[in-house]
Amino acid sequence: MDVDTWLLAALDKLVLERLHDGTFVIRGEPPPWFRRLGFAPPWRDSPLSIDRALPFLEVFLAEAERAWSVEGAPSVQSDFWTQMIGDDEALHLEATALRVGASRLLVITRNDALFQERRRVLQRARELRLVHEALSREVERKDVLVHCIVHDLSGPLNSLLGALSLLGEQPLPEKSGALAAVALKAALRQRELIREILDVFTAEGMASDASSGDLAAVVDVRGTVARVVEALLPMARSRGVRLDAPPEIGRAQPCAVVGEERRLARVVSNLVENALRFTPARASVRVAVHDDASWARVTVEDDGPGVSPAIAPRLFQKFAHGGDPGAGSGLGLYGARIAVERWGGAIGYEARPEGGARFWLRLRRVGAAGEAGGGGAQGE
Repeated sequence: MDVDTWLLAALDKLVLERLHDGTFVIRGEPPPWFRRLGFAPPWRDSPLSIDRALPFLEVFLAEAERAWSVEGAPSVQSDFWTQMIGDDEALHLEATALRVGASRLLVITRNDALFQERRRVLQRARELRLVHEALSREVERKDVLVHCIVHDLSGPLNSLLGALSLLGEQPLPEKSGALAAVALKAALRQRELIREILDVFTAEGMASDASSGDLAAVVDVRGTVARVVEALLPMARSRGVRLDAPPEIGRAQPCAVVGEERRLARVVSNLVENALRFTPARASVRVAVHDDASWARVTVEDDGPGVSPAIAPRLFQKFAHGGDPGAGSGLGLYGARIAVERWGGAIGYEARPEGGARFWLRLRRVGAAGEAGGGGAQGE
């Protein structure tokens, strides 16, 4: 008997060849476990009804026909099967069907070690899934609690803003008027922070909820940008910054993109407010909208110091603000990215060669070819 024959037996592999009448014959030396299945010798060259001795083959043989149908067809492998034999010994078997030349072969392998390893991996996967589900429930409970707290803070804050605004209209002494202005400014900033936090809660919630109808919403990006620019003109004037937008931006043909109007306005407003915050007096912030057949692109450029190269790579991650006292909570750009990516678009930053920052949005045109394609890489 040749070395190959003994080698297959030593590796606990049983090699069978399927004959034209559907029976099988053993090729080579059967492994020791086969001898304990109850087949009477001689084993070699005698037709066997192997599916009766190994019941798991009854199902697999139909699938194995695919591997035997034509020469060159890929091999087919079964799942593991555990079969008990007389002395309570467990056989962990798997079968591989393949065709070699005209021979239709079935190789049955006993592999207890691999079976045990797969079982450990499956058990570990189940344990990790339970841990993940428990952590997800805990995170969800905390999110609900924080959301409720933040939402409840906005009620008293609105009353405070109203009272401070009325107080600012009163003929107060100079020092009292200055203090009221400081308090009003701080309250406005706190309202902005609350909005950013609530926006992030909303964006993350919608990103994890594939059934929400956000993807079906359509918005005119030109009209939305025009309204944001108009709303922020007083802020620009108060800082001595010129806020430029093309005069036709609000009068041109609507440019329909995938998105939700209120949240798109928040995204654009966030970018413009950041630009105004970091642009020195007597400089300018420029907002533009360009479009082609597939995409609309919104750009916000400023003459400020730009973004530190150390911060730029993680600019759109949660709480990325670089410790700058003039920066926000680090949630605004993160929430913007979550929202824009959910619409299939992209958002990015690039340093202007002449100095200053340029933030951009790419939004899918409604009805464009390849609309479901995603936003592409940043920087374009």
